[in-house]
Amino acid sequence: MIYQPLFVFSNAVKLLITVSVIVTLSACGAGEGQGLDEEGNLLLSGSGDNQSDGGGSVGASGNPNATLDWVQDNVFGGICSLCHTGATPPLGVNWSSKTASCENVNRPSGEIDTLMEIDPGKPEQSYLVWKLEGAGPSGEAIVAGQMPLNNPPLPADTIKNVKDWISDGTPGCAVPKPAARSGAVGSTSETAAVKSSFDYPEGSWMQVWETSLRVCSTCHSVQPSNPACVAEIECPPRGLVLEADNYYGIVDGRTVNPLDPDSSTLWNRVSTSDPGRRMPPDGYLPLTQNQLDVIRNWILDGAPLRPSDPN
Repeated sequence: MIYQPLFVFSNAVKLLITVSVIVTLSACGAGEGQGLDEEGNLLLSGSGDNQSDGGGSVGASGNPNATLDWVQDNVFGGICSLCHTGATPPLGVNWSSKTASCENVNRPSGEIDTLMEIDPGKPEQSYLVWKLEGAGPSGEAIVAGQMPLNNPPLPADTIKNVKDWISDGTPGCAVPKPAARSGAVGSTSETAAVKSSFDYPEGSWMQVWETSLRVCSTCHSVQPSNPACVAEIECPPRGLVLEADNYYGIVDGRTVNPLDPDSSTLWNRVSTSDPGRRMPPDGYLPLTQNQLDVIRNWILDGAPLRPSDPN
């Protein structure tokens, strides 16, 4: 995935402009104009043939856009799937089809696995909503950036359609039994250090980032989630973006110097015993020995993007 009212125009024109801008700016590729009629107007679910597949039924909210058809065409498939698609989508979260999107119902989040990605009937406890709004309902921090990443937030009424659909119990999706959750989130450290349930190849950059470096992106991001980034520090610190998609900006011979951890700034900052220099900083748990070993071994192996890559 980790949103402003534009009510000068009609809802249909406003949403069309927003979707068009996001698709144009996305670094992941162009969209396909899903959910538009021949004149470019947004289609409303709940009419025509869409009802036959169960994705267009309107729930208790009475919101005609709170349907699987609408959220798939205009949010999940129209925007989120520009990145979240394919055999290895980010965090294993795929939004490319109704079937894929429904698999995220009652599925623990890959970033904070004490929350479900979509918790039917509970939009405020659904991590998808946190990512779309940029924070939890009481200002709880998300991991990494607001979604859609590196693009304008979705309009408030678009997010409301998603929230109403969740509140209605995610009609159109066969709701699976909830998967096991971790214990309650007890601190910022525990929240930010949650490991994704999606497994990347051992020795790959993504496996290192998921296992050991994800916590860094709360500050080292173009869209930092740490409140201190506004009040106390400039983010990303020193201009360093420690996001999963910035491999080549990290393996630069200085931040990470392949084959030589001791001359790599990243390694020196996460492994130092000096609490004033150690990363993650105060307020976050230090990396475990296993997390440190993962980073060091990866650098010693040449810091590959994938295990088969020389660099």
